[in-house]
Amino acid sequence: MKIATATTNPFAAHLLELQRLSREAQSVAQPATGNPTTTFAGTLNQALQQVNNIQQQADQKITAVTTGQSQDTLGAVVALQRADISMQLLAQVRNKAMKAYEEIIRMPV
Repeated sequence: MKIATATTNPFAAHLLELQRLSREAQSVAQPATGNPTTTFAGTLNQALQQVNNIQQQADQKITAVTTGQSQDTLGAVVALQRADISMQLLAQVRNKAMKAYEEIIRMPV
């Protein structure tokens, strides 16, 4: 399942928002000494890619079982659960990041 076409996934909107935030964070000037792979934006981008890959693997396994190409229903269910848990974790990270951002915005200057 590609994220751009995931209309039935309840977390698709959150994932798209996280991708947008990641792109915005990357567009901000990087510090001269910062390593792009160790920045928050880089870490967020890696996490998004991992969740996307897990979602696609689960979708492939479910499709293979439903079309009869595979008999590995247990593997498909495990992949689906793994994808669900990774998406829930990503949603919680997003919620925590948004909560921290809102607290920073409310701080008096």
